[in-house]
Amino acid sequence: MPMELEQQFVIPTASRVKISQKLSYPVGAESISVALASVPQLAEIRLHFYLWSDYDLRRGHYEFLRVEYLNNTHPPQEYPIWSLYKRPAQGRWEIVVQPVPRALRHRVKKYIAASALAQIAQWLTERREMTQRGGDILAFFYDEKSEDFAVRQLTRLEPLR
Repeated sequence: MPMELEQQFVIPTASRVKISQKLSYPVGAESISVALASVPQLAEIRLHFYLWSDYDLRRGHYEFLRVEYLNNTHPPQEYPIWSLYKRPAQGRWEIVVQPVPRALRHRVKKYIAASALAQIAQWLTERREMTQRGGDILAFFYDEKSEDFAVRQLTRLEPLR
């Protein structure tokens, strides 16, 4: 009797911005979905592939991945990337993938697989019961000059009452 394989849930892509051939998204919906398959919020997460401006890419220091919790708020305009504030309407749990120069795609993709997705899974799991109003963001950056990756977090949650 043949065994039926259970179909892997793929996080829905809410938006995908077309990018130039010089750029590439460093990770796709399937890889993200597999890595986050055990997080409690999986069915609520929405995925955006987004680029508003390539200004930060030209400067060589840019954000390539972020996860957000948004409850009755918008991402803060001043952090970490102002341009993301202008993207399409948000849900409560979101992941935003931003493109990188095609020449760096492999390096960034390797970092995402080895480190970033595990950090996102832990971040989501730690927030499984979160109901506060406000926002919480975990963002991943790459600096071409130093060739270093950086992780930044911004929490703007209202106090529990």
